[in-house]
Amino acid sequence: MGGQGAAPVRIYLHTLGCPKNEADSRALKRSLAGTGVSFVDDPLEATHIVVNTCGFIQDAKEESIGAILNACASYPGKAILAVGCLVERYREELRAGIPEVKGWLGLLEGREVSELLSLFSSDEAGPPEVVEGELGVEAALAATGGTPRSFAYVKISDGCDEPCTFCAIPGIKGGYHSFTAEEIVHEAEACLAEGVRELVLVGQDTSLWSGADIGLTGLIDLLAADERVRRIRLMYLQPEHVNDGFLAYMATQPKLCSYLDIPFQHANAEVLRRMGRWGEAGAYLDLVEKARRLMPGVSLRSAFIVGFPGENEQQFEDLLAFVQDAAFDYAGGFVYSPEEGTAAAELKPHVRKGVARDRLNRLNAMLACCTEQKHQALVGSQVAVMIDSLDPDDVEEGVAAVGRTEGQAPEVDGVTYIEGRLPVGTEVGDIVMVSVTAAAGYDLVGTCYAS
Repeated sequence: MGGQGAAPVRIYLHTLGCPKNEADSRALKRSLAGTGVSFVDDPLEATHIVVNTCGFIQDAKEESIGAILNACASYPGKAILAVGCLVERYREELRAGIPEVKGWLGLLEGREVSELLSLFSSDEAGPPEVVEGELGVEAALAATGGTPRSFAYVKISDGCDEPCTFCAIPGIKGGYHSFTAEEIVHEAEACLAEGVRELVLVGQDTSLWSGADIGLTGLIDLLAADERVRRIRLMYLQPEHVNDGFLAYMATQPKLCSYLDIPFQHANAEVLRRMGRWGEAGAYLDLVEKARRLMPGVSLRSAFIVGFPGENEQQFEDLLAFVQDAAFDYAGGFVYSPEEGTAAAELKPHVRKGVARDRLNRLNAMLACCTEQKHQALVGSQVAVMIDSLDPDDVEEGVAAVGRTEGQAPEVDGVTYIEGRLPVGTEVGDIVMVSVTAAAGYDLVGTCYAS
């Protein structure tokens, strides 16, 4: 329902960028669920199309602008709204350059959400009225246009105080701030009520979280105490803040995935200092080895930048040597993107684009080889897999379900295809034991033997 005389508002929400944006979009859906606004999976059925943008690096900016232009061209009868990081960073330039867009809003917080709601009104009627009362699980899913998912991203912090010279995040989101434990638990409970069973905690650096009277481990224990929670996963841990005490805790908390997502960015000390970052290959390898000693089955993910200003061939070779020694389960490489307003944008000498692209290809080939070797080593073993989908449209013939091991983070690390017969009554979010029979790139194939 909506305000008197107002047409029902149906939103198609298109999200770009990182899991933190996914968390923002999910929270937005939930915050609007009691207003009479509904979300749809098909833009043709929508009255409004909302594009949640990313403005982190050049490729992300171009993708976001392309999505906005495509929405304007493909759906001329719809009201197009753009929100998120790109808008926060370039609002006036975008407003002037793409006048077809009805509204431009930045970060999806407080005032911006209220302003977004006002944009759903027509010239003749006010914005949709708030419907009082709590929504049940099925009603909430219907209102948000969602289907049950095994996992959800839950933001525990935002902003950043770190001095990384290449990063535009502080300029977009401001300084680091933790969300309160109450806010995080409230969001987690809403996700769990929708059927989520894995909470993926995200922020610019999740290792820094602290509340009024508890630290990160206390927050994890608080979330793990809910019997509906089967897994908790941490993403975006900066290496200088991953200490021995936390690794020891991770090894003993049964619901916390033995999974370390640490964006090292490089391994050569000189390059890292120009990046404004701590560490070097030796210290990083010590951290990796310590984690594997405490958690023999731990999975390691990282990210690396090549072509940073001044990076020479020997420094790049140092990175390759580190990657080979560390043997990551998953990692991604990226060509450096100079971002206006960052200190690195003024650094020289520049690395030629062709050289940087060649280095990226060499790095990614090595990373892919590491992943393949790790996966081949799992063939013949038994792994616990959380069910992500039982939808026949998501699986090939002969596959009963798609899921993820503890070492596979959602949407970035591949999946596990499950063949055979699942236990009777298996649902999305359940965990089943699977015998790994094959490795295919980033994915695993296995058989579940129902008892």
